[in-house]
Amino acid sequence: MACNENVVKNMANEITRNCQAQNVTVDPEFVIYLIDLLLLNPKYGRLFTNTINRNNLAYFVDECVTMILRGGTALNTLKMQFILQTNYDKLDILIEKHLDSINKCLRPLVTEILDVDPEPQDEAAYKKLFRKISIYIILNSGLGNPGFIVTLKEGMAALESVFSMDDLKVFVSLPRVEKMAQLEELLAIVSGVRLFNRDCKKGGEGIPDLPFNLVDAGKACLTSLSNSLISVMQRVNSLTTAIQDSITMEEETGNVVVDVKDPTELTVEDYNEIFELLAFNRQYEVFIRKLLFDVESMTQKGAQYVDKVKSVLEELHTAVKYKAAVPVVAVFPLFTKLWQVWRAMQNIMYLVSTVNRLMSILGGIQEQIKIPYPVLEKMLKGKTVVSDHDRMNYGVSIEDRMALGSIKNYIAYNEITGLKERHLEFLGFCSICLNLGALVPSIMKIGVVKDKGRCYGFCSVKMAVQFSKDPQRYPDGVLEFARNHPHLINLLNIIDKVYAVKDIDPLVPIHVPKIKVHDRDIQTEAHPVEEYHEKNYSWDLWEWKRRACQWATIVNCKTHSTQTNYSHLRSDVHCQTIEARNKCQQTKKDTGVNTTPQNYFLWGLRGQIGMGQHSMDLRPQHAPKKLHAHGVSTCNWPCIGDSQSSEDKDSSDAGDFYHPTDIQWATT
Repeated sequence: MACNENVVKNMANEITRNCQAQNVTVDPEFVIYLIDLLLLNPKYGRLFTNTINRNNLAYFVDECVTMILRGGTALNTLKMQFILQTNYDKLDILIEKHLDSINKCLRPLVTEILDVDPEPQDEAAYKKLFRKISIYIILNSGLGNPGFIVTLKEGMAALESVFSMDDLKVFVSLPRVEKMAQLEELLAIVSGVRLFNRDCKKGGEGIPDLPFNLVDAGKACLTSLSNSLISVMQRVNSLTTAIQDSITMEEETGNVVVDVKDPTELTVEDYNEIFELLAFNRQYEVFIRKLLFDVESMTQKGAQYVDKVKSVLEELHTAVKYKAAVPVVAVFPLFTKLWQVWRAMQNIMYLVSTVNRLMSILGGIQEQIKIPYPVLEKMLKGKTVVSDHDRMNYGVSIEDRMALGSIKNYIAYNEITGLKERHLEFLGFCSICLNLGALVPSIMKIGVVKDKGRCYGFCSVKMAVQFSKDPQRYPDGVLEFARNHPHLINLLNIIDKVYAVKDIDPLVPIHVPKIKVHDRDIQTEAHPVEEYHEKNYSWDLWEWKRRACQWATIVNCKTHSTQTNYSHLRSDVHCQTIEARNKCQQTKKDTGVNTTPQNYFLWGLRGQIGMGQHSMDLRPQHAPKKLHAHGVSTCNWPCIGDSQSSEDKDSSDAGDFYHPTDIQWATT
């Protein structure tokens, strides 16, 4: 699943912020607990199967915020489960956590004691270290407050009686591990000395009378739990009696439905509300019974520890009576034993205070639950409230026994011998009623049905018979309902089973009633109407048209016009037109352009001495008027000098060449 621990924490933070925006305060740890349960439902779990889509994430956050803001009985049940799950555990684990918390708080002081290394001649540093050890022993033992000078002096005197200054100098030179071991030994011996001095009326300032307080607190806690259990069982019996006859099964499909006795006064929503109230009170009952069992064991152990304390003190008095000096080997183990028994009583006292604190929290949640007494009275009308004990003593008739005898894997009540058969699935509630979330206890005298090594109980013989027809369907139906209503998952202890099927959707196929079809024979009369022949009948359509014209009177009438009052209102319709006219269209015409031809003269083709061969452009420049032919007397090209001497010289050498002046040029 792509939804790992970090993603769940981020979603919880976002849900918490959205709830705070609506002025609703919620614990982020509770939101994480709720998210973990909701992700067991394929409706939400498949949103984060591969990757995390922002739209899916926003949808899931909105669903959680809506659920928290709506509140209700189911949400209070989840809160109660979360409180017990996070604040209560096995007694040994609770004691271990408590001692760890004490050591964690005193760790800085212990580190200072173990790390200090004063100089041998520094008496002030040794006295300061001695004072720190005394403070540590007082705090760790819980025998008073070292902030009071009398308690601190008493603790230092007790420590000095068993641990001298020379021993302190040896303590400083020891390795760290041995220091810690000797510190724990000093804790036990010094605490035992202080307890013995208290019993001798020679001290004990700030030390409570724990034996008396423990017995008194145990009795008070037992009384409070017993009263709470009585009140919650009264509500459970009333709610169970109200709904036990409302769960029925359809014979054709086997679906479990709610049978509303009076639809005008009660609805299915009313029954669902009672189902949730019953689940809350059943969860409250389970927790109270668990706490009551633990407190009873605590009280018994507390009484034993009180007797042990008395016996150890008697041994100590016997060991030191009429003696000026007592061997350390004889008395120190007694001091240690006294402290160990006292520490055990402290742990019991802590557990009793923890139970009282939890009962106060659960009582506050229980006060928020409002029972709809008008609806409950309508359901209880004409019924007698039956307790779980009376329900267990219901008898089974001979007809029911015969029906049960035909069930496969059925175990009768008198045949249930092993502990495994007595341990029913779903805490002993009816496996059929749980398909709708109704916590109706099973009747053991009906017997159980065993399937795949698990035993299931039922509240009626009819349900047991129907269960045997399809033993896998109804347990799966319970898991399907539980993952859609997460407050039932931890109540029924089925979180492992729900987790195993979290990817299967749907878990139980929907059974629809079949459409009923009846085969019936119907006999009809051969001739229900008497025989009749129409004389004028004709099959020809044109014959019927001809007869219609004959029968019609319109053929004998003539058409004429009639002037009415509105005839003169008619007018001619005018349409404005325009006459056609001739149009001319100018088109392109062919024209000619006379261009100037390109005339070039190549100079020097006959070996004229001068500038060499070159071309001469004979095209005239553009002029506004038409040019006419004219004679050329001189050459425009600077090939002939202006001096007459050069002309005479050149004329003698130009034997075979034409002179430009002898040529007449015509320009067009």
